[in-house]
Amino acid sequence: GVLLLVFGIVAWVNMASPRQWTVIQRSFFALRLGKQSLRDELSLQDRTLVALLVVAVVLIGLFSYQVAVFNGWAMPGIALFGRIQAVVAAVLISRILLLRGLAVLSGADGGTDEYIHTLVTFTIALGLVLLPVAMLIAYPFHTAWRSWLWMAGMAVAAAVLLFRWLRATVIGIGSGVPLRYIFLYLCAAEILPVALVLQQVRQYILPPSHPL
Repeated sequence: GVLLLVFGIVAWVNMASPRQWTVIQRSFFALRLGKQSLRDELSLQDRTLVALLVVAVVLIGLFSYQVAVFNGWAMPGIALFGRIQAVVAAVLISRILLLRGLAVLSGADGGTDEYIHTLVTFTIALGLVLLPVAMLIAYPFHTAWRSWLWMAGMAVAAAVLLFRWLRATVIGIGSGVPLRYIFLYLCAAEILPVALVLQQVRQYILPPSHPL
């Protein structure tokens, strides 16, 4: 049902604004976003862009749910799926609010607006890449590809995350932000949350007596 909803929204975006695919692709691979992209092409007032962002959040949450259930880390159910979706949405919203708050406190943009749009672009791109992965993992019968497909999805997510951190560094330096401030932001708002998630995952995978 979730995948049918996703395909329906993607089909609507394709009919309403087919150029969004070109915009997302170009914005993803460019190290810096141009003023036109920030002002017009990646406007959060665009309904199709917001729809793609919702799709991405749903797909990232669905993939996370599938990984947890497939590895036996949690019992399947709509409650677990809802909690994971809420966490994914909360992480995205809190990160955007944090960036807005930093811009207000510092009294300067410092590339935060560009990075917010970059964050939105990368979230959409990751969701679209995970679409075929989630679709294959959701195949209703036991299939051999599930044992490696979820790991491939995790590897793609890690690569996108590392590329986003590189973009954050490039945007910050290009906007005149001192490197130490960029490093502090990445450690506090990007790397630390990921480390905490990996710590929780490690507790599920390894027994309590494991030396690590």
